[in-house]
Amino acid sequence: MSEGGGVDDPAPLLIGKCFGKGVIPVEHGKKKVFVALTGGTIASAFKGQSAWPDEATVDQLKNAVRVFFGERGVEATLFEPWGRPGYDSSDLDPGNWVQLTDAIATAFRDGCRGALILHGTDTMAYTAAWLSLNFVGSPLPVILTGSQFTRDFSPEDGSVNLRGAAQVVASGFPGVWIYFNWKLIPGARAHKARAIHPDAYVAENGFPVYFNPAWGRGVGETVERLGLDFSWSPSEECRAVLGKGPSAAREAAKRIRWIYCTPGTEPTFTGKEKYLGVIGYGSGNASHAALESIRKAFTGTEKPEILACSQAEGDVKNPKAYHGVGIGMLAEAGFNVWNQMDFPIEFIHALACFAEVVLPEDPGRILGTHLKRIR
Repeated sequence: MSEGGGVDDPAPLLIGKCFGKGVIPVEHGKKKVFVALTGGTIASAFKGQSAWPDEATVDQLKNAVRVFFGERGVEATLFEPWGRPGYDSSDLDPGNWVQLTDAIATAFRDGCRGALILHGTDTMAYTAAWLSLNFVGSPLPVILTGSQFTRDFSPEDGSVNLRGAAQVVASGFPGVWIYFNWKLIPGARAHKARAIHPDAYVAENGFPVYFNPAWGRGVGETVERLGLDFSWSPSEECRAVLGKGPSAAREAAKRIRWIYCTPGTEPTFTGKEKYLGVIGYGSGNASHAALESIRKAFTGTEKPEILACSQAEGDVKNPKAYHGVGIGMLAEAGFNVWNQMDFPIEFIHALACFAEVVLPEDPGRILGTHLKRIR
């Protein structure tokens, strides 16, 4: 483990290589795509009582990727950002997200027309949310996939997910998505809803795109036939993220504290939190005792940004709907309170990290692009 709290980073950052010419030229030769093998169950084998990352499985994955894209006249550039065989996604942190962002941006700058990310399922939705913020509006596909079962398990789901996700990348379908179980889940809406079942992800308060088997089958069967502009350039915010690097993202995450409300419990605080995510009930409620403990902890000191969330996953939240117990009532005590709206918790956490990295002196300018401040 690194001192910053994330896994060790054998691959150096590629910052500075992405932005020399600003915009990627559209290639007229052989199409190239970028493939990152980060680890996870899809790169693991079952050994004894549990699954472990496995180098032989990684070799099988790499061969399958090369064959699949090669059959379609597409060149796959393979990258192992954290060595072989990679890491369980539970160990990945925002610093790793920045490294992955940098690698994708560099690949796009070098002419790759899409990115396929093989990733563990535990934190895939967090990574997808982060990438959706950095590649917002991308005309190029950024597709994450993985598996719930190892390749030596029968039946296994990794082969289906790998081939489906690769076919989406080959088709040029734009945007950041998780591909799983024949569905595309928007990166900003993804939530892991099942622990083991192959249908692992739901589109929280959104809609999946159902896979079309014809995507990417032939050169003439891609969305590029539409004549759209497929050039890409990083946003100002993405440039800021890459300029500050992984250590800034790891430090940002340390300033975020999450409180999960349960009946009868009362949270404690250090008083130094900069972001306080409160996962309450219903519309965004918490007990009077919990809200009072927040008020007391930050009396006479700098108040954190309050992320008013709910254990109720559906619908737009209303944290000021109920007097006395609504998390939105903290606004009357001088806190900046942000409504979760209808986004999943994974996106809210990624957004807070993003805001703290990009604009720590005024995070509300970033939070306010997606969330509603409660007055």
